[in-house]
Amino acid sequence: MMPVAVGLDIGGSSTKLGAIDAQGRVLARARFSVPKEAGFDDFAAAAIAAVAALQREIPPIDAIGIGVPGYPHPGTGLLFGRCPAVPALMGGSLSQVLGSHFGVPAAIGNDAVCATHGEMQSGAGRDLQRFALFTLGTGIGGAVVIDRRVIDGPVGLPPQFGCMSMDPARTDIADPVPGMLENLASATALVKRYAELRPGFEDQGAQLVCDRAKAGEPEAMQAIDEVARWLAQAVGIMANMLNLEAAILGGGVSLAGPMLADRVAAHLPDFILALPGRSPKVLLAVHGNDAGMIGAATLGLGAVARPAATGG
Repeated sequence: MMPVAVGLDIGGSSTKLGAIDAQGRVLARARFSVPKEAGFDDFAAAAIAAVAALQREIPPIDAIGIGVPGYPHPGTGLLFGRCPAVPALMGGSLSQVLGSHFGVPAAIGNDAVCATHGEMQSGAGRDLQRFALFTLGTGIGGAVVIDRRVIDGPVGLPPQFGCMSMDPARTDIADPVPGMLENLASATALVKRYAELRPGFEDQGAQLVCDRAKAGEPEAMQAIDEVARWLAQAVGIMANMLNLEAAILGGGVSLAGPMLADRVAAHLPDFILALPGRSPKVLLAVHGNDAGMIGAATLGLGAVARPAATGG
């Protein structure tokens, strides 16, 4: 029987979880939320209850994978620094708790890195050797794959795509890095720029801006095009350094679909040195907003071959 893992994609407002097989297929899914002021024990209890409920719908699970909006130590499961989106996670090791409770290997990683694992194994990157995945949400995350290996830093620290300084002269968006990509091309930045073009617009999220752009509204189309140009600049920088085959766009802003990918691709020649083999494709993540959940499960299934990793 094909192995199955439960993948948890922990976000600021809720946690998505799904039972995922080794081919990246979602067999069952669920969602839970806890108050932001909740402590670690309350969050862990809610996660245990959600996984147990999901487990009743599927065959026995072989592993658990957890994607978090922070920087977890892959061995201990404890987070470094801060986790403002889900402060409860700073209170303990969720991978150790879930691994011990369910008696299966449990792996934990940054949510964007998890999404990259998912797209590499069963998504848009399954036939690629060298690519970058951009997760375009409230902020911007991502990871780089070189020779089918996700590249991270010491103790699993992910890269910081969103902190690339694209326009250091921009003193209006100077925190924490002057003119950084996250402040120019994230979902938050897209909505902010659209509001500047459409005074009086009340923030209803990036999805509405994307929908209006698809409907042909000039201001929405301009906001999307500006975001696309910043993304093309970032992709060009990385492609020039790493000879990437592709950039894969995921996260909320990618809901703009081919409109966004096509605009990024159109601007990309302005930022790359065109040499043989260096003309990266711009692709959309196959798994969409499920990429983090599927990638977390993929990370968990990888731990099945490492029994010593049980419990985080």
